Amino acid sequence: MNVALAIAGKDLRVLLRDKGALFWACVFPLAFALLFGAIYPHSSSTAKIAIAVHDEERSPQTAALVTGLVGMEVIHTADADARVQRGEAVAALHIARGGALNLAVDPSRGAEGAYVDAALTRALSAGCAVPLTRRNISGTAPRSGFELAFPAAVLWGLIGCAGAFAAASVAERRSGTHLRLRAAPIRMHTLLLGKLIACIVACAADAALLVLIARVAFGVRIERFAALPLAIASCAVCFGGITVLLGVMGRTEQSVGGASWATLLLFAMIGGAMVPLSVMPDWMRVLSSASPVKWGIVALEGATFRGLPIAEVLPACGVLLLFGSVALLSGAVLQRRTA
Repeated sequence: MNVALAIAGKDLRVLLRDKGALFWACVFPLAFALLFGAIYPHSSSTAKIAIAVHDEERSPQTAALVTGLVGMEVIHTADADARVQRGEAVAALHIARGGALNLAVDPSRGAEGAYVDAALTRALSAGCAVPLTRRNISGTAPRSGFELAFPAAVLWGLIGCAGAFAAASVAERRSGTHLRLRAAPIRMHTLLLGKLIACIVACAADAALLVLIARVAFGVRIERFAALPLAIASCAVCFGGITVLLGVMGRTEQSVGGASWATLLLFAMIGGAMVPLSVMPDWMRVLSSASPVKWGIVALEGATFRGLPIAEVLPACGVLLLFGSVALLSGAVLQRRTA
């Protein structure tokens, strides 16, 4: 273990001396947050309209009302409010026994909420005259575009760390450092453990620094302080495992660098780091689940402005840990075969 920690310390010192790697890990995410934080509106696009409906009445009249919500995706569920809080729906429509309606809207998606309200008003005017009350779901409204942009910015920082460590692994093999370490002798699993520890520490420190800057300089809320370390640690472990795999996917810095950035940028594109998930078409929203970037954003949003309970953040953290474990195991197997 002491040897693995020494290797991790060596890799961290190399990273700190690499100005290019520090730019992609720290400066670029801040530039991304500044740019997209200023661009992002306080509400998202109307390209994807979803309403969660909990119908306790289950009468022909209420069924006709739900059918009359033209142009929206209706999600029948008993946890309608939770769907809105997680960002899976724009509004929650509760139909109580007796037919009373209660519409709860995500205030962070004002344009879509207005569309839902208008559609419901049209359906009611078509002959379903029942009482309607309106309310907002608390804890889901970002105060600014920066609250929407910073979770994605943190993931860009982790992508920068992963790319830098993957390239450094190949540089060690090319310069002969890797061969000298093996001749020490140091077992392969010790080398991998040391590099994994270094990447996890760097990713966690980078994410914590970006979150601190977001909180102090941009007023980004942290609604669940207990969930934030869990989200950051899960993201760090995930990208640590991915780094180990990327570092053994080629024998030259150019091949590993190209493969690493192509893979990581693809993750970012489909995971919501470039285009918000709420404006993606249906097929791309399904595909986004294959990207760890999506689950990292979900976990960080849950701990920051969405204020989700830890139980709601745990599934996303579990997916991140699964991604990291599978990537680490694959990298270890591939490393043994190419050693």
